Amino acid sequence: MNLITKLVSQMYNNFKFPQILVFGLIITSLFACGLDVTENSTSANAKNPEQSQLNQNTLPKSISQKLLRDAARVSGVKVSNLQITQVTSTIFSNPCNFQFGEVCTREYNPIPGWIVIVQVKEQSWTYHVNKSGSQILLDPKISSNQLPKKIANAVLSNASKRSGLAVSSLKITQSIQKTFSNSCVFNFGEVCTQNFAPIKGWEVIVKVKSQFWTYHVDITGTRIVLDPQVTKI
Repeated sequence: MNLITKLVSQMYNNFKFPQILVFGLIITSLFACGLDVTENSTSANAKNPEQSQLNQNTLPKSISQKLLRDAARVSGVKVSNLQITQVTSTIFSNPCNFQFGEVCTREYNPIPGWIVIVQVKEQSWTYHVNKSGSQILLDPKISSNQLPKKIANAVLSNASKRSGLAVSSLKITQSIQKTFSNSCVFNFGEVCTQNFAPIKGWEVIVKVKSQFWTYHVDITGTRIVLDPQVTKI
């Protein structure tokens, strides 16, 4: 800017250009500089659409649909009754922070993505999502006491077969979403190693006559394990 002003001033002094022409040259130069900045900014966003998407605090439609399907699966609420209420672009400092770790190192291994709030009935659920949408994680502190109907039916069917009672005489009294630290813990092992190979699922309590049976169920409902200490009726 100082260089442009200096050149114009020299032209005016040396060649005695009319003031109106000098003023026009200044305006044209300023406009050209501003246009160049705008073009550069637009070009940068075009070259990096993911960064532009992050800056806008908006989720790509494919990711938002995937996230809502996950919330519907966990909560048992229809997708049409769920709503994304807030999207905040962020850079998680490392995988531990991305995975909702309560005690994390200060290692810097950044993961660009979003913090997403989903309205599920009267609750607000917090998700962490990476920019590609390949990782969509629900805050493990979220408690969902409503099993998907398909899984609830599978648990009751299992209890019915084991007890010899009709499904209609059984009742699920409690279901708690949990993350079992490894398969040994999931299978009710009394002495397990400390290795961390998490299995997401539920702990489900079923009332069978005067007894309360404890089940561990994985998130898909394909693995249903009854506490081996339960006494058969």
